[in-house]
Amino acid sequence: MSAQGIAIIGAGMIGAAHAAAYRQFAHQFGQASLRLKTVCDMNASLAQELAAKYGFEEIKSDWKTVLADDEIAVVSICLPNFLHTEVTMAALAAGKHVLCEKPLALSADSARPVRDAAKAAACTSGTVFNYRRIPALAELKARISAGEIGDPVQISVRFQCDYAADPLLPHSWRYEFAKAGPGALLDIGTHAVDVMRFLFGDISEVVGATSTISVPDRYLPLSASVGHGHVELSDQTAKVDNDDVMSGLVRFVNGAQGFVTASRVAIGYGNLLAVDLFGTKGSARFSTEMPSFFDLARFDDDAAGAFVRVTNRPASPAVGDLAAVPHGLVSVGYAEWFGFMIHEFLSAVQNSTPFENGSIEDGFRAAQVLDAIQLASASNGPVQVRWQD
Repeated sequence: MSAQGIAIIGAGMIGAAHAAAYRQFAHQFGQASLRLKTVCDMNASLAQELAAKYGFEEIKSDWKTVLADDEIAVVSICLPNFLHTEVTMAALAAGKHVLCEKPLALSADSARPVRDAAKAAACTSGTVFNYRRIPALAELKARISAGEIGDPVQISVRFQCDYAADPLLPHSWRYEFAKAGPGALLDIGTHAVDVMRFLFGDISEVVGATSTISVPDRYLPLSASVGHGHVELSDQTAKVDNDDVMSGLVRFVNGAQGFVTASRVAIGYGNLLAVDLFGTKGSARFSTEMPSFFDLARFDDDAAGAFVRVTNRPASPAVGDLAAVPHGLVSVGYAEWFGFMIHEFLSAVQNSTPFENGSIEDGFRAAQVLDAIQLASASNGPVQVRWQD
């Protein structure tokens, strides 16, 4: 790779995850070729804090100047949802290698031109589906593909958080449909839908869905907030017009059925992704609360159908090559599997190969399913997913 700089556009909570991962792995691709160069945010103090913490060279306030910088080659887009499409399209047009946070867009119609631009571009691009890099889930995917659970029958994926359970959390773009799209569904349900697709394949139909807004109004803040932080509140409120909870029943192209649910008001669940899946020969279960293993039950095992724990070990995906301590059952957490994704992305950039495990196409396919879930909830009826489009 020739001399190249890395830029993060958006210095909030998720921008910090990108910064930490680049700092962890960029040096493996040669200090002379990959530089932690720019953090961009309209909030200069926030950008400066992030740049200083992770060793970036400079800050900027206008993302357009980042894309015009010839020294920048790799860009992470960590902005609010409603800006993802515009900035990703501009970055692709500028010839940058682009990693866009989920969701790729607020709708499939908005995601489609991004998908088309990514296909036509010579640069590497991807959507942030970091949960695919959890070693346990990656190994489970390989075992499913190898036929160890037989034909897929059923899967349940739930993503439950409690960051919005406090009614005194200030109103922000996250609670406006025009800026965030559907609430819990798009914010965290995007990950749940992608995990379903990752493990069981494309979804052909949303049979039914339902949504709930449990906190209908929130107080407006007196100052800017970062992530899900609290700030001093005014005495004025604004409506919440996107979902706090959304659930859907789906059917896969292969005939299996699935249940997906996302909640941002599940008290006691800080950030839980849980998977239960069933096939004609076996079952498996996994939870991010215990990320160092998954449980697998098969009829042809000596255990005769009882669950057996499959733990992280050096042979697990990414563990032997990338984990700080590649040893059996040593915990691998969020920051590490986020870093595994960044390493995979930088490897694709260096080798000029497609980033297929969480591609822009995957972001588009997820958007199609998310649209269908919304429509099924609004219409109280089944909706076909046009995944071939």
